[in-house]
Amino acid sequence: MLEVDLPAEPLSATRARRAVLEALRDVAVDRDAVSVVVTEAVTNAVLHAYRDREPGQVHVRAALEDDGVEIAVADDGMGLRPRPDSPGVGLGMPLIADLADRVEITHGHPGTRICAHFALMGPAGPHGLAVRGGGRAERRTARLLAHA
Repeated sequence: MLEVDLPAEPLSATRARRAVLEALRDVAVDRDAVSVVVTEAVTNAVLHAYRDREPGQVHVRAALEDDGVEIAVADDGMGLRPRPDSPGVGLGMPLIADLADRVEITHGHPGTRICAHFALMGPAGPHGLAVRGGGRAERRTARLLAHA
């Protein structure tokens, strides 16, 4: 469906999000959740993967499967490591885990791969579930903000 390599720079989060959403334009999936997950995963790679060396690439893949959509974001950097000087607030990974139906994180040498799975919704899905009202990202983000 989509495979794209982008430079590990801030604008790549927007480029990746737009490319994935365009690839999924006819797929009944929670686009809000997908959008946030792609943005957070690419931003993590940009901010953390190449911090002690020249920026590399961020690899983004979207694939339609029988039961949903799989989004993978990978880098060739140093992997996930604690960062005391992190410019973020540390909500990216918990947010990804909360918004996706399933998440797998693989640490390689080099790099990290975040693979998020999203169930299909409505008549386009093989399970025939009704389309949910309001996106999962909208509901969960509102709940997170209410507790902040």
